[in-house]
Amino acid sequence: MPRRGRLALAVAFLSACLGALLFPFAASGQADDNMLAVRSVDATNRKAVAITFLYTGSPDDLKQLAIRENGELMKVNDLSPIQAEGRGRSLATVYVVDLSASMERDGVITEVKKGLSDVFSRIPKGDEAAIVSFSDAVVVESPFTSDQAQLNEALDEMVVPEDGKAALWEGVKKAATLFGSRPDLQPNIVVISDSKNDAGSVNAEAARATVINSGAAFFTVEIDHDGGTETSAFSQIMDRTGGAAFKATKGTEVSQAVKDVASTTQSQFVATYESRETQGQVDVSVAVGAIERQASYVAGAQVQGAAAGEVIPPPKPFGPAFLRGAAGGALALVLVGLAVGLGAYSIGLLITKSDDSLSAVLSPYSDGPVQSTETDGALAQTAILQRAVEMTEEFAERQGFLTKVEGALERANLPLRAAEAMFFFGVGVILLALVGFFLGGLIPGVIIVVLSVLIPPAVVNFMASRRAKKFQSLLPDTLQLLSGSLRAGYSLLQGVEAVSKEVGEPMGQELRRVITEARLGREVEDAMEAVAERMDSADFAWAVMAIRIQREVGGNLSELLMTVADTMIHRERLRRDISALTAEGKLSAMILGLLPVGLGAFMWMSNPEYMAPLAETGMGNFLLLVALISGLIGFAWMKKIINIKI
Repeated sequence: MPRRGRLALAVAFLSACLGALLFPFAASGQADDNMLAVRSVDATNRKAVAITFLYTGSPDDLKQLAIRENGELMKVNDLSPIQAEGRGRSLATVYVVDLSASMERDGVITEVKKGLSDVFSRIPKGDEAAIVSFSDAVVVESPFTSDQAQLNEALDEMVVPEDGKAALWEGVKKAATLFGSRPDLQPNIVVISDSKNDAGSVNAEAARATVINSGAAFFTVEIDHDGGTETSAFSQIMDRTGGAAFKATKGTEVSQAVKDVASTTQSQFVATYESRETQGQVDVSVAVGAIERQASYVAGAQVQGAAAGEVIPPPKPFGPAFLRGAAGGALALVLVGLAVGLGAYSIGLLITKSDDSLSAVLSPYSDGPVQSTETDGALAQTAILQRAVEMTEEFAERQGFLTKVEGALERANLPLRAAEAMFFFGVGVILLALVGFFLGGLIPGVIIVVLSVLIPPAVVNFMASRRAKKFQSLLPDTLQLLSGSLRAGYSLLQGVEAVSKEVGEPMGQELRRVITEARLGREVEDAMEAVAERMDSADFAWAVMAIRIQREVGGNLSELLMTVADTMIHRERLRRDISALTAEGKLSAMILGLLPVGLGAFMWMSNPEYMAPLAETGMGNFLLLVALISGLIGFAWMKKIINIKI
């Protein structure tokens, strides 16, 4: 490499190290521990659009409140706490209390009751509270009420059963469903728990979806005296709905934590401004100091909870404490500037020509690889390789398996052209076969060929199968979210777009592809049907069929999707039951398949002279080949027996 190139690489490496080490420190100097989350937007009165938001910082910070509509700064006509008379809706808080056996330790449950009793004695006028307890079962101890005597009586009747386990997520889901009958209340959920392992039948994902659909903000009091709580799962809900977490490590701290979380739930405010928009979607932003929250609504409508937008969690401090001060932040910014300068200098040394190809121009606007006739970015960079790939594509298309390969690569989410993948796969098999034949002989060469032919497709099928299973597991929650979006007033296309931002991959990726195809003119049902075919999901195909029929004959699509989701849940439970019943057969297949290989490797290492004839004689090679083929046949046979399709 020329001296100029070595210098450029050295400078680039130095700048990358400086940037990676120092940029987070500089950013942390601006860290803020306050939470800002938009709870609802009421635009039924254009001259007084009311934005309800949660802010956990000092009320004095609200002097810096700024509201922008479609990027334009608006005048805030009024700002007041949500408890002020005539402002917003009354607050409703469901307190979800853990009654598992571990809550008896250090008098925790006594402190919880003490803290809640104090909170109930100070409920603001118009606000209501409810109590849900969970151990082996979930119990609504008290429905929504502002009667302090009724709430305290419910507290007195709460008893921790002996050896009680924690149905945590069942309790959370039950709490979220209570708001369905009280749409007039501003919903909040407070979970008080010390449980780490859930013993209920509802998982965290289902509970999270229910909380999001309810529009509730989510708060926790986590009592860490037995190895931790469900902090990660709690955080995932808070990141989407807003809220805050409070921790206590011993019983005497619990009552204060309960009071603090109750005080935080009341840190909600209503700001009004006069809108200039009369129709269509309106994008607004609410900012307090350096914290900004994006939201959107339809002019003349209402939107609340997670549907208003994505919650931006508070940034967390990072790096040494001295760098988070004013002087440390300035020093870090200077060093970051130096790193950026070195990086720019190194890039200037390395760049020899610009890339003006079509792929390079389109790549910033594409979610995936851009198909182009240009050679830049393709695996085949030379004319000979390109011609070879074209011949491979023509042959595969004539034989009728090019489409199958494309489908397999799409299901596995591999960004490869089918023709190139097949060409390089064939070349790889030939090269490995030649190496095996020349270095090991006939039998080792055949073994290498067999393995090189079987392993890549097996890996692709494994990746596709794992992705399909994940897709299938997300389907019930996806249908529930879509049903909730339709109930909130979204159209089908808007609902699909909203759900695509909520669910995990690969469901989110496939739904985003549906949105893209619909915007390009394809029917939504056809795009969704293509997803079912691509993911080989019969359940999703049934859901699409139900949507298509409903769109043709009419009916309540939201209720229909909930019915389909319930069916999918039962099917998923049946799959899991079958998986549990066949687990022994799967384990036996794995042991029987790996035992000969492991035993042979052990004997080869412990007594190589005894095993040498297998590798050095023709008969030994033949027996190895027979053993390999027999093992593969037996493994496939056992897999076929234990693979039960529903």
